[in-house]
This record gives sequence, structure tokens and C-alpha cells, in this order.
Amino acid sequence: MNRASGSAGAKRPVPARLVVRDDPRSYAAEAYRVLRANLHYANPDAPFRKILITSAGAGEGKSTTVANLGLCFAQAGASTVVLDADLRRPSLHNLFREPATPGLSSYLAGNSLFDAVIHKTSVPNLSLVSSGPTPPNPAEILASRRMKEFLETAAERFDVVLVDTPPVLAVSDPCILAPLVDGVLLIVASGVPRPALRRAKEQLTSVRANVVGAVINRFDARAAGHSKRYYDAYDSYYGREARSS
Repeated sequence: MNRASGSAGAKRPVPARLVVRDDPRSYAAEAYRVLRANLHYANPDAPFRKILITSAGAGEGKSTTVANLGLCFAQAGASTVVLDADLRRPSLHNLFREPATPGLSSYLAGNSLFDAVIHKTSVPNLSLVSSGPTPPNPAEILASRRMKEFLETAAERFDVVLVDTPPVLAVSDPCILAPLVDGVLLIVASGVPRPALRRAKEQLTSVRANVVGAVINRFDARAAGHSKRYYDAYDSYYGREARSS
């Protein structure tokens, strides 16, 4: 995801397309809704409310997954907040076209109150906490008492809290936050080497993170030898529904 440049006259980044919002009848949008349902029913007696989403490496689609999954929960009627805890390369504010500040780092530094960093999006039931100004010590402030308090307050105010973090193999930030949430979802781009995925999982489990599952992103059905007929049938089903409504 491109970030806004600080140079004068720089072009604004083009917001990414979020399929749940922009193409809700697509197969990809339905896949996010299936993921929402799986997370909801994975532990029906005590549904996951604070969910951390990360990846092994960069560019695997974790932030896009956070945004689309947040839309799904909100559309299902759950009050939802998406939290950009990737203080190094934040992108959620661009995805939702919301201000980058004040944000999480503003609260953690003691410069903003909780309510001041909650940005209501244009989607009912969905709020965003942007990253805020880039701090010089991301790992240290994420490990602070105020971060734990922030997550506890967010869980009291919202039904679902989705936390976007940097990749596991890049920095320690995800492992710092993982013990503070109910579950961790690992985003895996198709083709990522298994050793990298194994190391990412080992680092999370070493801090006793509850890794609830993995999502394979950018899966190429044709390259894997699967027929396209199922996906065509899915599109046709929605087409008939639209004509009959």
C-alpha cells in the first residue's frame, strides 16, 4: 500500500479497492464472509472478540484482510473497530480514506484520549483507530501498560476488535501484542515458503499466542489445477438472485 509522501505537491495515494465494500457479490467478498462466520463459530461459548491479524512477511495482504473482515463484521451488525498497530508501515487510514492522526501512537504517548483516536467510518458499526505519528520506539510503546489498557477498553466498547500488526518475521511487535488478544490469524500469500510459515508460527506459539488459523491469500485456482466452473456457477447464482429480486 502506498503511503502519502511528505513532499510538497505529492499526489495522494489511490485508495485500495475493498471487495466487501466495492464488489459485495464477488466470490472474494463471500470468502471474507465465510472467514467471519468461521471465526464467530470457532469458539461459540466464548467468541473471539480481540483478534490479531499478521503474516510471516511483507506484502501478503494482512491489512487488506483486516479491512475487509472489519467490513464483514460491521455489516453483520457487530460494533467493530479496526486498529492499525503497524506503527512502522501503516495503511488502514488509506484503505478507509480517514486521517492518519490522531491515532494509536497519540494515545500511547499520552497526547490523546481514547475517544479522540476513534474515527467513525462511512460504514455503520465500523470505526477505525489509525496508527498516528510514527514513533521512534514502536516495540517499546506497544509493550507499555497503556497498550494493554487500550485493548481492554476497546473490548468493552466494541463487539469485535481487529488488530493489524507488522509481519512476524520482520519485527517483534506481533509477538508483543499476541498474548493480549483472544486469537491470532495468520495471513499466508500463496507460494510463501513453508520454512518461513513454520518460523512465523513458532515465534507466535513461543509467546503462548492462540493461533486460531491461517488464511491462504492470492490463491490461483487455475494454476493449482482446479476448475473454474465452480466460480462461474457462483457468479451465475448471484445473477439469478438479482434478476428474481
